[in-house]
Amino acid sequence: MAWVIILSFLFVHSQHKELTLAESMAETKKEQQKMESLLTEIQQSLEHQNYDEVGLSFSFQEHLLTVQVKDQAFLDQNEKKIKALINDIAKEKKIDSFKIQLESLETYHAISEEDKKLNDLVNEVSKIVSESLHEKGYYINAMMIDPRTPNPSIEIRIEETEEYYDKVKDDIQQLVSNAVFSKTKINFQVKITRKSENDIRDEKWQPIFSTIREETEKKFEEYEGFAYSFHPEPLQIIIKTDLQKSKWPWNSNKKAKQIVKYVDEIIELKREELSVEVLPYKVIIRGKNNKQVNESSVRN
Repeated sequence: MAWVIILSFLFVHSQHKELTLAESMAETKKEQQKMESLLTEIQQSLEHQNYDEVGLSFSFQEHLLTVQVKDQAFLDQNEKKIKALINDIAKEKKIDSFKIQLESLETYHAISEEDKKLNDLVNEVSKIVSESLHEKGYYINAMMIDPRTPNPSIEIRIEETEEYYDKVKDDIQQLVSNAVFSKTKINFQVKITRKSENDIRDEKWQPIFSTIREETEKKFEEYEGFAYSFHPEPLQIIIKTDLQKSKWPWNSNKKAKQIVKYVDEIIELKREELSVEVLPYKVIIRGKNNKQVNESSVRN
C-alpha cells in the first residue's frame, strides 16, 4: 500500500512573535516536508519488517496518522509492534504531537472471480493500447478503461494543442479500436478527449487553493472550511467560518475584512511564485447558518 498526505495543516502560533505570511507559508512547507520524510521512513521500515500490506495516511488537520492493515486478525497480532516502530522513528526525528490509529480493511483480499477477470482484462487492454500507440509514435497522457458490459469503453486523454488533437484523434481512435478488437474480440467504444482550458486553469490554481486552506486555518480560529467554484464566473473563493452576522455592519465585517485581506495576500504571493495567470475572483466569507457576512467585490 502507498501512503497519502491530506494537505491541510493546523498550526499553533509562536508565543514569541507573529509570523509574516511568507514566513508562515515557509513554515507550513517545512512541516509538510518533515512529515513526508517521516512517512517515507516508516513505510520503508514496515516493509523491512515484512509488513508489506500496510498503508499509511496522514491528516495535518487532525494531526492523525492512520495505519491500514488487511484484516482484524493481523491488527490484533501486530498493533503494538507497529505503534512501537512508528513511535521510535518519530522520536528519532523529533516529531511528536500526533495521534496514531490502526484500522483493518476486512475486504482487502475479498475480490470475486468476476472482478478478477475484469481486472485482468483491463491490464490486457491497457497493454494492447500502449503498445499499438507506441508503435505508431503516438504518446498519450491518460487512459481510462471500463470493461463492463454491455458498453465497454476506453477513454484516451491527449494534452496537446487543439490543432494536434484535431489532426490525430480520428487516427488514434481507429487504431486503438482495431488493435483491441483484433486481440480480445470485444468491441470497445473508444473516445479521444483533450484537456479543456477550464481543466488546465483548475489544475494551475490547485496549489493556491491548498495554501489558502492551510494558511487561513492557521491564522484565524474562526475558520471552518474552504470551497471554490469557477462557475459562474468570476472565480468564487468561499471561506466558511463560525462568524455571526451582526446587526451592526461595521462590527460584523471587521473580522471578515481581515480574512479577505489575508486571502488576497496569499493569492498574490502564490501567483507570483507559480507564475499563474491573473483571474478575476471574489472572496466570500460565510458565517453561521451558511450566511454571507461580507460584501464581496471582484478582484483582479
